[in-house]
Amino acid sequence: MMRSKILEERRRRVSPEVRQRVALSFRIIDRIHEVLEEKGLKQKDLAQRLGKSEAEISKWMRGTHNFTIDTISAIEQALQAPIVEVYNHPSAAYGIENPSPIAAAEPEAPGYN
Repeated sequence: MMRSKILEERRRRVSPEVRQRVALSFRIIDRIHEVLEEKGLKQKDLAQRLGKSEAEISKWMRGTHNFTIDTISAIEQALQAPIVEVYNHPSAAYGIENPSPIAAAEPEAPGYN
């Protein structure tokens, strides 16, 4: 397949930070698709559970949506499944000795009192 020189030049100008954010967004979308498939659900079902239009969910799932923590949390609650996992790293500032993964939807992270 022949690629457009203009498009290739634009791709080269995209910063690594932007590439990383886009990649993360697509990983979130992939996870949502995975959970929907596991549960035998469609985007339409997710839209209904979130009180959103199918068109809005479809837009989110194309990779152009900037997911907020509130949106991700709402999706996790609607699907009753984790979408994003947060990892704690050792930090003297927080008194965390051993990093451990936690589901983003958990009310309290291990190691906090």
